[in-house]
Amino acid sequence: MGSISGQQQHPRIPLPVAGIQVNGCRNPTCESFLALTPVKNSDGAVEVSLGAYEKGSGLFQVSGTGKGTSSIFCLKCREKKRDGLEVGAISTSLKSNQAVVEELNRISRHLDPKMPSCPNADCDSNIGNVAGSVKRNGRTASGNQRLKCGVCGKGFTSRPKTRKHSKPHIDIQILKLLVSKVPIRRIAFLCDISTKTVYDKIRFLYRQCQEFSAGRERDLENRAFRRMYFCTDRQVVVSNWTKREDKRNCDIYGIATACKDTGYVFAFNFNFDGSVDAEEIEKDAEAIGEYETPRHHRKYARVWLRQEFNEYLKGLPSKQDLPVGGSLKDEVQIRTLADQKLNLSDSSEHFDRTNILPPKGVLIHNEYTMMAHFFLLKRLFQSTEKTRFFMDLDSGMKAAYLSAFREMVAEGNSDGFLIRAAKNKTVDEKEKIVARFRKMVSVMSGVPLRSLTYQDIVDVSNNIILERLQKPIRIPKSPEKWIEHPGASMAEPEKMVAAITDVERLDREHQANLYRIATLAPVDRFFMKIRRFSTYFERPFTSGTSKGRTWYGYSAYDPTMYTMIGEIFRVYYNYCSEKKTGQTPAMRLGLARGPVEVKKIVYLNNRR
Repeated sequence: MGSISGQQQHPRIPLPVAGIQVNGCRNPTCESFLALTPVKNSDGAVEVSLGAYEKGSGLFQVSGTGKGTSSIFCLKCREKKRDGLEVGAISTSLKSNQAVVEELNRISRHLDPKMPSCPNADCDSNIGNVAGSVKRNGRTASGNQRLKCGVCGKGFTSRPKTRKHSKPHIDIQILKLLVSKVPIRRIAFLCDISTKTVYDKIRFLYRQCQEFSAGRERDLENRAFRRMYFCTDRQVVVSNWTKREDKRNCDIYGIATACKDTGYVFAFNFNFDGSVDAEEIEKDAEAIGEYETPRHHRKYARVWLRQEFNEYLKGLPSKQDLPVGGSLKDEVQIRTLADQKLNLSDSSEHFDRTNILPPKGVLIHNEYTMMAHFFLLKRLFQSTEKTRFFMDLDSGMKAAYLSAFREMVAEGNSDGFLIRAAKNKTVDEKEKIVARFRKMVSVMSGVPLRSLTYQDIVDVSNNIILERLQKPIRIPKSPEKWIEHPGASMAEPEKMVAAITDVERLDREHQANLYRIATLAPVDRFFMKIRRFSTYFERPFTSGTSKGRTWYGYSAYDPTMYTMIGEIFRVYYNYCSEKKTGQTPAMRLGLARGPVEVKKIVYLNNRR
């Protein structure tokens, strides 16, 4: 083993950053699966086997696959494929570990509140790092915590000075209206305030919700769950154009993960950063020769730069190159062909010429947001013994999961499944499919359905799954073995399931159980709720003269609003919204004793 310090600035394979390495072989059964993974020595320092990074190691080969893009090839998998053995992808595009860390820091910043320190740089408390030198000293008129340094006596506040709310009593009403599908202008009218005030209060409510949820979700890091089952999916939202002469929309991708058993949504992250000045980045990128640097070594690797985005649009595959149809085979090919043509494998974001970059802030490469999302989950459940992930059919999501949970996958403590669920079915079609399933169960068991117990239905379903696992469905250019799920419900009338980890190490009954419980229903329920009860997330409406350009009536012009409204709704959904059982997701997970009153979130720490 050797230290990672003292290496060249741009090695052939990016070195780990903050203990994170997302590059390497993606086949869990390969002996090189953990070859690049950093480990901690007895002193807690991160080290890596440098031999695996060197050319001629016999493990990996790096070669360019496009302008500024390189791929890493697993030589072990290549040998197996030449010998006629079944292996998954033998190569993946190189990614920037630094970009993953930057994105992880962005989406997890609320979980790491900084300890207050004296603003006096010459104070002995800062020089000597005197513990406990800062004490609370009442509150300001606006409600911020007032602090005082016990060493130099300097007074300061815990937050930047903000304008005092003129009508703090309507904050609760505004939050309730936001989660009740009331448009911004109607909120301003009902509360007798300006739209600017509404936006100011949304920012305030967003901070309150973040702080409230962080205070409870930090406890998850030390909770010793035996098993956790997660459902992960993505949602695409669109911001409206801001210039009449350029009527192109900006697509924003949001990824969310919900607990299968409780419905608790642990994170809802968007690939947009509104805190960054795009013009400053563009100028700096031009000055440092960013476009001449390989993508995985760029300073701004996580950001969609303007020139990079324009090159993407020019390289789009033509419509005749894409398969037509709604089958599983068509969907797999559609999701992979564009990536192959654009040398952007694992990106999982496909724009067209009706798209544009946001007017403010920066758009983040979606693969980095997805990777950061899974690393955030890894942090929250670091004390959990085993994890199981059920994910939407998405090459980038699969890569992000394997990158974050690599060690647990190798140890057999984490498994992942891809799900392709049928959509756009009418209610009548769903009812017919569910009726066919019930009839099939009754015929196979030889007992009328009304006489069957839940365990009887489980046994029949497992037997069907075991039969189908003997003859799985294979899709060209897809390494997964798919089966048609025998179950049917109104939420998921038809679905296909494939394991992306080595579940064959488990006994047959265990495999059948995992396939049977595979679902995206909990996270899809959250998406359905936010579309139904938030105007910003409502589906668009078009006119016959739009010619492909869509104006989203209630959508945001500033993509930052998706992040804020999404978090406000997530907290309300988890803690305040009761299910039919009378319990909120937070209650079922053990993070709350009862439904949380909105005022406890709004007036957290009595800040107004």
